[in-house]
This record gives sequence, structure tokens and C-alpha cells, in this order.
Amino acid sequence: MHQVSTQAQYLLDLLGIFGFALSSAYLGVRKDFNLFGTLVLAEAAGLGGGLVRDLVLRVPSIAFTDPGYPLAPLAAALLAYRGKPLHRQPRLFDLLDAVGLGMFSVTGTVKGLQHGMEAVPSAALGVITAMGGGILASAVAKELPSSLRWDSDLYAAPAIAGAGAAATLHETGALDVMTASGAALTAFTLRLLALRFHWRTGRSAAWRAASPQLSPLLPGAYAPPASSTRTTVADTMRLRVIRTPQGHGTGLRSAAPLDDTMRLRAINPPPDRAPERHSPAAPLPEVEATRLVQPGPVGHRLPSEPRHSVSPQPPQADGHPTRGPEGA
Repeated sequence: MHQVSTQAQYLLDLLGIFGFALSSAYLGVRKDFNLFGTLVLAEAAGLGGGLVRDLVLRVPSIAFTDPGYPLAPLAAALLAYRGKPLHRQPRLFDLLDAVGLGMFSVTGTVKGLQHGMEAVPSAALGVITAMGGGILASAVAKELPSSLRWDSDLYAAPAIAGAGAAATLHETGALDVMTASGAALTAFTLRLLALRFHWRTGRSAAWRAASPQLSPLLPGAYAPPASSTRTTVADTMRLRVIRTPQGHGTGLRSAAPLDDTMRLRAINPPPDRAPERHSPAAPLPEVEATRLVQPGPVGHRLPSEPRHSVSPQPPQADGHPTRGPEGA
């Protein structure tokens, strides 16, 4: 194998660290992190993959011996936190993240080869180096990593392509500075194409087959199909603004009352809770309560009792107001 020069590898590492760190620092800014939190995300994204790589190789991490490695994420965090014009160009962060992906997939593979690992384990180490920092930063930010989501553009595939190209070049004896840069460019280009044309893997066949039974309230999350014995309750709340007829004065400033209606409808209640006069399979009658609310001045309080659209029946003597006398 033709040895890649140490100086070139150092520059590639710094460029990849800066790209990853700037992308994750922008994530911290979007989530309203303070300066220290943004710096933590930048350091985790920029150095996390390299730390995992060095732990696997059982070598001292260069991030703690060379000041350039921690200073690159620091510069990225300050630039993302203070650089207002950068926030108007969100695609710039995708571009820099793609740069880091391509660089780290190759440098991680090359470092594994330099420490005596075989081609396939070295390529796997390159993929871990390229993706580990972003996964760690997303975990710190309590966000699902985009590289693991089905609805995100291809991320792992470009890293695998770059690491695989570097390992193949090593096996053929053609690995040098130029060819390693070409492998990194391959991963970078694939990532940009995936972002441009939205190349994705899609959901699994099992997930798509069961999708009609999944809950629509949590898209993207699995929910077991509901049992037929469970209660299904449909609740609806709506607000409607109506105009007051001319001449209908209320003494308040606004002449547009608010008609707020809340409906609750129970469908197929469980047999043990169903009223005796209804069968378990029959839906309960719909009950509607309407309250007219007039917006008034500051300090105006809403009426405590709703005004029903249907006047209640007057109570009858010696009995229930609706059933009449007992025993009738």
C-alpha cells in the first residue's frame, strides 16, 4: 500500500471535523441551546467518530494530543452561534456535513489499514468514524439521528461507498493521496445526489403490509392493532364565529359572539358500561352543548353555566324531571 502522507491526512481530518461540527452546531442553535451546549454538540459531532475509531484500534486519541482537533469544533460552534448570515443558508450545513462524511469514511479506513487491520474491518471502521459523531450529537440533543430514519436521504450508503473504495484501492495497491481523495469525493458526490433527488431506502415490507392497522396519530412509529374488545371514543371540538343580527345589542364593545360547541360521541362502548336501554353494539346518541360567549373588555368573565340550545323540561311534582312521578 502506498502510504498516504501524514500532512494530507491531517488536513483531511481537520476539514472533516469542521464540517461535522458546524452541522451539529447549527442543530444546537435551532434547538435554542446556549453557547456551551452548542459547543458540546460541535465537539461530540466532530470528535465522536474519531474517539470510537481510536478506542477500537486501542491507540491514544489524537484529539487529546493535538490542539488542532478540539479547536476546529470550537471555531465551528462560534461561527454557528454568532454568524447570523449563515442561518439564511441551511443548505450550506448539508454541504459541509457531506464533506465530513466523505473525509471521515476514507481517513477512518486508511487509519485502520495503517494499524494492520484487514480491508473489510477497516472499511467498517471508516463507516463508524463517519457516522459515529453525528449519532452521538443527535443523542445529546435528544433527536433521532437522520442516518437511522427511513424518511431521510441516504447517509450510510455514501459512507459505505467511500470506505469501500478506499479498501478496494488498498487491495489493488493503488491507494495514495490522489486516489484517497477520489474515494472521499465519491462519497461526497453520492451524498449530494441523495440530497438533491431524495434517494431513500423506504420502509420495510413488513411495516408497509401492516400500515393500514397502524395508528395515524404517531406517523413513523409502530403501534399494535387495536383489539376488537376495546372501547373506541371519537371526540370532536369545534369553534365557530357567527354574526349578531342587527339590533341585538349586548352592551359590550364587540358585536360578534363566539359560538363554541363541544361534541363527545361514544362508539361501541364496552358491554359492562353500556346503559340498559342501549345494546352494546349501538352507538350512544349524540349530545351537543352550546354556549354563546361574548368577547368583552379586560376583566370580563365568562358565564359559569352553559346555555343549552334545548330548554330543559320543568321538574314535575313528586318525581324525576323527565320520567315523571315514581311508578308512572
